[in-house]
Amino acid sequence: MGSAVSSIVPLVEQSTVTTWDGTELPSKRLLVSQETFQSESASLLVFLHGLGERMSDYDDTSTSVNLQNVLGKGSLPPANIPSIILFDGRGHGNSSGWEGKGPEQFHWKYLGLDMLQVAAAYRPCLSQPLEPNYIFGGCSMGAAAAVWAAVMYPRRVAGLVLFMVPTMWATRQARRGALEAKADALRASEPNRAEVMTGAARADFPPREDLERLAATGIPVLIVTARDDPIHPASSAEALGQIFGSSARVVTDCKASEVGAIFSTELVSWLEQLPPALA
Repeated sequence: MGSAVSSIVPLVEQSTVTTWDGTELPSKRLLVSQETFQSESASLLVFLHGLGERMSDYDDTSTSVNLQNVLGKGSLPPANIPSIILFDGRGHGNSSGWEGKGPEQFHWKYLGLDMLQVAAAYRPCLSQPLEPNYIFGGCSMGAAAAVWAAVMYPRRVAGLVLFMVPTMWATRQARRGALEAKADALRASEPNRAEVMTGAARADFPPREDLERLAATGIPVLIVTARDDPIHPASSAEALGQIFGSSARVVTDCKASEVGAIFSTELVSWLEQLPPALA
């Protein structure tokens, strides 16, 4: 008798994505189950960490927001479970090749471009690669990058997942001085880290009119942030909620100490409500 062909696929697949400027971004694809249908997914959740974090803060080794466990322990039907794509953003984790290329590369817009390149690298994992089947998401810096990615390529986006939205527009300008001071303190001893911080200081969200054009597409959005976190103020979440209107689920009625658990619960609930073609 011939041996049976196994339907088991790895729950964790690692790869390195090389960007347009030669920067190398370590990445992981996380599956929630070993079912055959998940070897090709209906959608990909491409998620970027926050400033000073790395993908291991959200991957299969994380003890806080382990996205693989979050989706696996939920009641999601198989058609609504995306593959999870995580990566170390440039200037973070084990990324390399970005050193000495200036602070501009750390603007959230360019991190959004990196997110698009990571998403494209995993396109062969999609069962219908020509459909709008990318869910872009992230925490803080990563949330802003996700918004930029969606603004730049709206036709391929099935949803946005924004966790702990950072300051934006007027509140971003008010925070710039504190970030520049941190950069100045690092410049002599850690010049590469100083460039990351300088880029963060100069970063901001897309203009309101760009977000309004994105909102007009009806893109579903999940926004979760704490009420008592000045670095990720509820005013940012509320401003985005106003722009995206009824397409947005906005949660701000929690404390910073519990926002991770609330985000995990809300993410599963949000994915449950997405049409299968989008999740």
